[in-house]
Amino acid sequence: MATRVAGKLFRDLIRQRVISTSIGASRHSSSAATSAPKIPHSSKKGRLLTGATIGLIIAGGAYVGTVDEETFCGWLFSATKLVNPFFALLDAEVAHRLAVSAAARGWVPREKRPDPPILGLEVWGRKFSNPIGLSAGFDKNAEAVEGLLGMGFGFVEVGSVTPIAQEGNPKPRIFRLRQEGAIINRCGFNSEGIDAVANRLSTQHGKRKLEKLETSSSSSPLSDENKHGGKAGPGILGVNLGKNKTSEDAAVDYVQGVHMLSQYADYLVINVSSPNTPGLRMLQGRKQLKDLVTKVQAARDEMQWDEVGPPPLLVKIAPDLSKEDLEDIAAIPLIGCGGICSGEDAYKKIRAGATLVQLYTAFAYGGPALIPQIKAELAECLERDGFKSIHEAVGADCRQYLP
Repeated sequence: MATRVAGKLFRDLIRQRVISTSIGASRHSSSAATSAPKIPHSSKKGRLLTGATIGLIIAGGAYVGTVDEETFCGWLFSATKLVNPFFALLDAEVAHRLAVSAAARGWVPREKRPDPPILGLEVWGRKFSNPIGLSAGFDKNAEAVEGLLGMGFGFVEVGSVTPIAQEGNPKPRIFRLRQEGAIINRCGFNSEGIDAVANRLSTQHGKRKLEKLETSSSSSPLSDENKHGGKAGPGILGVNLGKNKTSEDAAVDYVQGVHMLSQYADYLVINVSSPNTPGLRMLQGRKQLKDLVTKVQAARDEMQWDEVGPPPLLVKIAPDLSKEDLEDIAAIPLIGCGGICSGEDAYKKIRAGATLVQLYTAFAYGGPALIPQIKAELAECLERDGFKSIHEAVGADCRQYLP
C-alpha cells in the first residue's frame, strides 16, 4: 500500500513538472529560436531539490512497504531526534505548548513494541507495563493523555489541577540551563481549573474504556495490553491535585479535586511540594500533613466505588524535608521524580527505594526517542545484576541498613 502511495506521489510530481515545463516553453516561443534559453542557477537547484524529494518519497514508501511494524515504529522514534533542534530554538514555554499540542493531536510516534517483561510490575493493585512515568507539570490540563501514554510511558500524571482556573506567575517563568541539562520552572500552578480538566478526562476516559473493550474482544486473554493498564485502558493515569493561591483552606481545595476527578484516576496525588504557592509547604509538617490526608482520604472513601475500589492516595513532597519527616513518609511505595536521563539513572533510584520513577526535564530535552532508550537500558541493568523483576531490585542498596 505504501509503495503504491509513493508511486502516485511520484506520478503527480512528474505530471506537475511536465505541465510547468510546457507552460515555460510556451512563454519563450516568441523569442529568437537561434539560441536555447539559459537555465538559471536557481532553477538547477530547484530541479535537484525536486529530484531529491522524489527519491526520498520513493525510498520512504518502499521502506514502509517492506519492513515490519515494530521496525518502522523504532525508526519513527529515532526520527524524532531530528525535530529536537527546532524546539530548542523556541522560547521554553512556547516549545512546551507545541509539544503538548502535538501529543494531543496524535502527531507523535505511537509505541507498537511490547515492553520487556522484566519491567512489568504491580503497585496498588494496578498493573504497570513498565515503571517509567511522565511527571505532573508537563500536561497540566489533561490535554494529551492518550498521545502521551501511547508513546510508551508506563504511567502519566496530569496536573497540578486547581479548583479555580488561575494564570500562575508572570512570564517568562520557564528557563533552560542547557549546559547543565536542567530547567527552572516557576509556573506557579497555572491551571485551567477542575471543570475544564474534568470535561477532558471524561471524554478521554470513555474513549480509552472503549478501546480497552475492543482490544479485549479481539486479543487473546494473555495479551500484553490485557495484562497491563488502569481502569480505563492501557497505561496508568495519575491526577495531581493542587490548591489555589488565594485559598485559605487547602483541605477544601483538595477535597473538591477528589470529588471531581478521582473517578477518572488510577491514583491521586496531593501536591504540597510547590515552592511557588504561598504557604503550601507549611502543610508538610507532621501534624498538618496528617490532618490534610485524613480529610482528603475521608472524602475519597465516602464516594461510591466499583469492585476495583478507590484510587490510592499519594503525597508529593519536597526534597528538603527533615530526616524525621522523611522517615514517617517513606513507609508508602515511593515514586522517584527528577534527575533521570538514562536507564542507569532510573535503576539507581529503584535500588535506592523507588518503586516507580518519573521524567520531566530529560523528556523535554530528549523527546520521544528517550522513552524506549531508558526502558531498554533499565532492562539491561536488571538482567546484568541478576534481578528477575523490578520488585526484586527495589531498595536493594538499602537492605543492609534495615533492622
